[in-house]
Amino acid sequence: MDLTEKQEQRKDSGEIKRQIQRYLRWWPLFVISVLLGLTLAWIYLRYTTPQYMSKASLYVKSDNGKQGGLTGLSDFQNMTLPSGIMSNEVDNELSVIKSKPLLYNVVKALKLEVRLVNEGNVKEADLYENSPVQGEINSLKNQRSFSSATYTVEPAGTGFVLKAEKKEFRGTFGKPLVLDFGSITLQRRQEVVFNAPLKLIITHPKLVADQLEASIAVVIPQKKSSIMELSRVGIKPQRSEDILNELIRQYNGDAIKDKNAEAVATANFIDERLDLITKELGGIESRKENFKAANKIADLQAQAELSMQNASENTKKLMDIGTQLEMVDSVLRIANSSNNDQLLPTNVGMPSGLDGVIEEYNQLVLTRNRTLRQATPSNPAVQQFNRDISSMRNLIRDNLRKSRMSLQVARGQVQNQINESGVAISKFPQQERVFRDIERQQNLKEALFLYLLQKREETSIALSVNTPKAKVVNPAYTLAAPVAPKTNTIYLIAALIALVIPAAFLYTKFALDTYIHSRRDIRQLLPDIPVVGEIPHADDGEGALVKQNDFTSFAESFRIMLTNMKFVLRKPEQDKAAVIMVSSSVKGEGKTTIAVNTALSLAQNRKVLLIGADIRNPQFKRFMNLSSVGLTDFLASDDVSAESYIEQSALNPKLDVIPSGSIAPNPTELLADPKFGVAVESLKDRYDYIVIDTAPMLMVSDTFNLLEYMDLMLYVMRAEHTDRDMLEFADQIRRENAQGRFAVILNDVKDMHLSYGNKYGYGYYTEGPRRKKWYQFF
Repeated sequence: MDLTEKQEQRKDSGEIKRQIQRYLRWWPLFVISVLLGLTLAWIYLRYTTPQYMSKASLYVKSDNGKQGGLTGLSDFQNMTLPSGIMSNEVDNELSVIKSKPLLYNVVKALKLEVRLVNEGNVKEADLYENSPVQGEINSLKNQRSFSSATYTVEPAGTGFVLKAEKKEFRGTFGKPLVLDFGSITLQRRQEVVFNAPLKLIITHPKLVADQLEASIAVVIPQKKSSIMELSRVGIKPQRSEDILNELIRQYNGDAIKDKNAEAVATANFIDERLDLITKELGGIESRKENFKAANKIADLQAQAELSMQNASENTKKLMDIGTQLEMVDSVLRIANSSNNDQLLPTNVGMPSGLDGVIEEYNQLVLTRNRTLRQATPSNPAVQQFNRDISSMRNLIRDNLRKSRMSLQVARGQVQNQINESGVAISKFPQQERVFRDIERQQNLKEALFLYLLQKREETSIALSVNTPKAKVVNPAYTLAAPVAPKTNTIYLIAALIALVIPAAFLYTKFALDTYIHSRRDIRQLLPDIPVVGEIPHADDGEGALVKQNDFTSFAESFRIMLTNMKFVLRKPEQDKAAVIMVSSSVKGEGKTTIAVNTALSLAQNRKVLLIGADIRNPQFKRFMNLSSVGLTDFLASDDVSAESYIEQSALNPKLDVIPSGSIAPNPTELLADPKFGVAVESLKDRYDYIVIDTAPMLMVSDTFNLLEYMDLMLYVMRAEHTDRDMLEFADQIRRENAQGRFAVILNDVKDMHLSYGNKYGYGYYTEGPRRKKWYQFF
């Protein structure tokens, strides 16, 4: 970090410190503002009615399949309908419990639309549990135009009197009373004394319900919890508790009404559905009956199994018949041959009876063959055997032909049965599909019929049982400590506001302040102009003059000014007096005071001449007694020398004065006379310093005529009087008329704005720091 950056940081830190000190100088204002704010807060707390918080908590029961009717989630699942349509979330109940109809019922139940107020000297007391009269609105003539009405109610025998705006209404307790806006009824509470007038406020119930809606808070303490907390803040704990308890009762009552209405609607729906389903179920059963009759089906599954079994058996029979037929054909082919010696096969599955005949035939052949071994073919026995064999063979062929025909007929019959069974089996899938569709519809209707019968019973039970929707976990109760007003918070807010108000005032004051207060203000705007002195505030009269051997801070400031002035004063010729001109921008900046005290300070050890060149408004008379003849008289006369117009000052023997003289009608022309310069030149040899008090330069042009005679211009600015805009004019004079011979003196600087502030100030041998009187802080 370079030197420039460090200087910038120190500059910023110093500026912040100065800004803080700027506000801290007004600490009495902040102290008084805080004390006033705390006092107002105490008065507010003293006369503000405390408010208490009442609470209650509920457990909201779920309706998922536990109540009668068709609102349960499981019901919809059993009916294969979409679930979640009627889900009951606790979040939804937050709006339900604060609904306007419920709050309106609370207002009517507790008769909150009629209030009695006891008017005190400072504040009103709302009567509730101590109210001698309760009332309610019976009817309103115009629901929209009426908002509220106020009356004074007084006891009158067994009745009462209502007074309002030159109108008087007499009524009897317990009987309706017609008023301008509608009808009301007042009830007398005998346990409470009623012997003085009270203020009666009648408000539209809907407006009261709106007020309750704004005052009641309903929250769920924990996420996804079934607990719901109700709270209300009010000045009457009993009133708040009654409201919360009544709201819970109305909420449960409204839920029971809704449930009963839902159950009644459900019962009607169930009855309608039962009638319809009964008719549909009867139609389905008739359709099933007709289907069985048309298809001659007693039991579709049993008949299908029987058909399959018959088909299997017929197929087996067909195979057996085919085998027998094959065997018969084979034996018949052998029997048809001409060879009588050939044996026929046996036990090959021939039809019953043929096996015995063939066996007998084979025995004959075998017997003949054995006989031939012993006899010739012409043997009568052999020939007889041949005749018997031939006859038997013919018999066998006839039997085989008959058996083949019988088997063929049987095969055809079995084949027909197989075909019939195949046709029947092919129909079973379609019949089963149709039958299953009919049976499915019947089962669905029967299940729905039984379900609706069950729900009708559940609905009847639900109608007879009035279970509240919400269980009261904590009845309404009130916290012991009031929640408002909060004492510490009120005092803190009052103190903060009390600090902000003066801070804002001072900020505005500083922002709108365009006056010069210190040397720093001048240096910031005109860094090239030297400021040779800061003159502190001085009292009027002799307190504003520097005396001989004077060590006050006022005199010390002029000594410092003279020391600084030497660095900017242009040195005149040797043994010639330096001419110091004192001027300002406008009147009232103290240039004459500066001129006189500068001359007195120089006159402590030097010979000094003070010239009053402000001939329009001479002010030397405020500090010294001088003659009325002076500079104007010299300039207007034919005198060459001004020595006869010089007077010795009574303030200091080394100080001579040329008074301003008579008021001249042409001051500018007089001061423009070269005679003034000649006189000044002639007086330089007699004095060490010549101090010229001139007129304000912004107001008149007199001083511009004298600029050529000066060695240094002391331009006076007054703290909290000279506007910052004047600095531009002063800089213009420095640049155009007094370049290198220009210095600024800041007059009437407050102690807080001196270069070293109140820490050091001026004066080393002088009196201690001046103490302000108590009223000067303000």
